[in-house]
Amino acid sequence: MQYFKHSELVTNYRVSLKTVHNWIAAAKQGKLDLQLHEQAGRTYVANVPVNTRMLKGLSEKGKKYRNTLHHKAVTPQPRFYELFNHRQILDIIHNLDIHHEIPRQYSYFDGGATSWDEWIQRLQHDDTPSTFTSTVKLLHDNFKSIDVLIKGHKRVNVIDIGVGNAQPVKELLAHLSNSGILNRYIGIDISQEMLNIAEYNIKKWFGDSVKFEGHIRDISYERFDDLLIDDMLSDNSEDIVNLVLVLGATPVNFRSPHDVLRTIYGSMGHNDLIIYTAKPDSQASREYFDFNVNSGAKGLSPTVSIILELMDIDESLYDVEMGFNEQKRMRFIQIRLKTALTINFLTEHGHRDTRLEKGDAILLQRSWHWSALETISNFEEIGFKLLQSNLTKDRQFLMTISGVNAKVED
Repeated sequence: MQYFKHSELVTNYRVSLKTVHNWIAAAKQGKLDLQLHEQAGRTYVANVPVNTRMLKGLSEKGKKYRNTLHHKAVTPQPRFYELFNHRQILDIIHNLDIHHEIPRQYSYFDGGATSWDEWIQRLQHDDTPSTFTSTVKLLHDNFKSIDVLIKGHKRVNVIDIGVGNAQPVKELLAHLSNSGILNRYIGIDISQEMLNIAEYNIKKWFGDSVKFEGHIRDISYERFDDLLIDDMLSDNSEDIVNLVLVLGATPVNFRSPHDVLRTIYGSMGHNDLIIYTAKPDSQASREYFDFNVNSGAKGLSPTVSIILELMDIDESLYDVEMGFNEQKRMRFIQIRLKTALTINFLTEHGHRDTRLEKGDAILLQRSWHWSALETISNFEEIGFKLLQSNLTKDRQFLMTISGVNAKVED
């Protein structure tokens, strides 16, 4: 007879291991009609339809009558509803309910954007190589190659995906502007606060010589080709090339990096180029978790913790876990709840409760780890064609330049 492992019941019904043991004990005493199965001297709950129905009812009953001493109800702060629109709030609720995850992009709103900006500024002055300094160096060392690849086009539009504070692209913009070919600089980010920081920096660095165009997009599903219609339908469209920048390995922070790459690919024309920088999989990259403004600081960085604060989830309610999942090849930062938690959301259609159990983990940050060859392969699977790739001297950072290959079927 098939049976449920205790760990499967804990995961599937979001109950504690003690609760599972109590169910089995009650069934042995005849207090519950659960069918049991003996295996190697141990007792399990049989995997049969009648048990499935009863288990669902037991788990729901336990949640309804849980001891308030071991349960905490929280309500997001008013600022939460000011920052996020209804669709974004629904997305947060959905991800908590289904995936036990808060998508990372929502950490860059409000003070999270400022904290991220301060972190990049810290990296700028660190002596050790970082994603930021290595990206800047890779771009600088390949100015001549970029010039060759865009040769024959009189104007260049730079589309910066996940623009952040625009710091990594400063030298490239100066190079294109001084060459007299920079047409438009378009920054795309989900956070208006990030776009504001980027716009301020561009104005400070370039005055009126470079105009910043900021647009809010969720790059996991929102294309940006609508921003380029006027250029692409003009009589001089062949004179214009779009240079798409995806710096800092943004796609690997999403649950589905391929969805992000498909969105970008679907927004590009046949002459366009994409420049991508990342930190390929290595032992050193697997151990990197320093995202705080102050080097060596412990705990969650402000960029990560701000979303928890906005939902009024106090740090006393969880433990922080950081690690590398060998099976998934994914670096992660998550919290594990020390008590059962209900988050009372207020939507335009009324109240919506998200219930989490003691011991549940909530993923706050992920980074899928791809080798250099896997990166190239994944891009080509989407439909991009590699034109050039470079590694830094220490082989810790990668840059690829790709064109758009013939359209491929999803």
